Amino acid sequence: MVKITVNGQQIEADPKKPLIHACHTHDVDVPMYCYHPGLSPVGSCRICQVEVKQGEAPGRVMVACRTYPAEGMVVDTESPKAHETRRECLEFLLKNHPLDCPICDKAGECDLQDFTYAEGQAAGRTHEPRRPLEKRKSLGDTIVLDEERCILCSRCVRFFEEIPKQAQLTVSDLGSRSVISTFMDKPLKGKYQGNIADLCPVGALTLTKFRFQARVWNLTKMASTCGECSRGCSTTVEVLRGSDVKRIRPRENLDVNGWWICDIGRFAFSHINAPNRLEGSLVREVPGLSIARNEDALCAVRDMMMRHKEVLFLVSPWLTVEEGQKLLDYSKRFGSKPIFVSPEHNSEKDTVLHTGDPCPNRRGLTELGIEGLPQKAAIERMQKSKCIVLLGERIVELIGASAVEALPHATSVAVFDCHALDLPQVQACVGIANSAERTGTWVNIDGVKGPIAAVKPTPRNVRALERHLDDLVKLSPSTESMGARAR
Repeated sequence: MVKITVNGQQIEADPKKPLIHACHTHDVDVPMYCYHPGLSPVGSCRICQVEVKQGEAPGRVMVACRTYPAEGMVVDTESPKAHETRRECLEFLLKNHPLDCPICDKAGECDLQDFTYAEGQAAGRTHEPRRPLEKRKSLGDTIVLDEERCILCSRCVRFFEEIPKQAQLTVSDLGSRSVISTFMDKPLKGKYQGNIADLCPVGALTLTKFRFQARVWNLTKMASTCGECSRGCSTTVEVLRGSDVKRIRPRENLDVNGWWICDIGRFAFSHINAPNRLEGSLVREVPGLSIARNEDALCAVRDMMMRHKEVLFLVSPWLTVEEGQKLLDYSKRFGSKPIFVSPEHNSEKDTVLHTGDPCPNRRGLTELGIEGLPQKAAIERMQKSKCIVLLGERIVELIGASAVEALPHATSVAVFDCHALDLPQVQACVGIANSAERTGTWVNIDGVKGPIAAVKPTPRNVRALERHLDDLVKLSPSTESMGARAR
């Protein structure tokens, strides 16, 4: 480490990392477009210029992303020279940038907007028309490019070269004709394309599935964890006015996913926003399943379990650590131990983030002492049981409705899931919150704990599984009385 002075304050800086990193680490704001801490610096946008003085030499304006700290260096990020140079840079960038902020998806979180306002660059001095380039250019099924908005920061180009290590974009042509393009105009491929929309500091690269869906200031944002594989990437889940999840983006976590997320997790809306949710509870009566109060459904589940000597608790790997612990404690009353359904690894495993293991809390449940069984083995256990309780988000999907339908009609089944299962064996269905509607903890493949957070309200009369388990504990006999009943 070396000692440098930034804006009159002495700090320690890593000489192997750019000066802009030292500034940001010590809460000194320096604007940037082309620089990103997860990518190699190139110094192409020139917006991060600061005044640097070393020794007796006069101060010089230099780009902070390509300048490395040295002992005794004096840095002024707020000098008149630095601000004037940034304004000149912004004037150049705005020369050809279209004035379509009102219809741009990036409005409200656009760095070009922010820095133009901060530096007071409100007018240009040229009268020539802006260069006409292609708008709404499809780069595949994930990304749309607006060439007119692009400021050629090259973040997207470097991302594909350095993270998935599959170069797919380049800066083609020369001078004022330079544009971002794919090789041979082929569509982008791979499951990390969405990251370049996050990386783009302006509105040039946008997500096909998010275009014109929402204004960012209308989105409620909450830190959470991805549940699409055992990596457990840190995410930010964004909901429009308390309704549907509109966007999932990576949240910086150097211990887990860095700054990135795969497109499988980014577009995991099918479960979170699934229609036809089970609102409240259903209990089997003579004609079939009928709407019931949650309390009555829980009493029906309790009575069902009390009628049998053995109860099989099959749970989802989407259970949180907290839910798993409560269920573990509760199942002891019946002399049983829950088992989680462990689906097979899929073909999505790669060398970047995705593990191929679809269980987000495999390690957390295993550390609690809950055993995992493959789907086939779990179904075999069901076929030998007279009383089965299925618990957790996606549990019916993992087991398969056909497996429940194949059970003898004398088998009693209770379901705690987000959707109803109307089969003769099912005695009660209780609606539960999904991963965007409840709080808890998942433990990833490396043992790192990741929180999930309630960013949207549950459907009417739907509660988190933890609350249902708390109520079942109150409704059920104690362990001692259950032991006496067994004797």
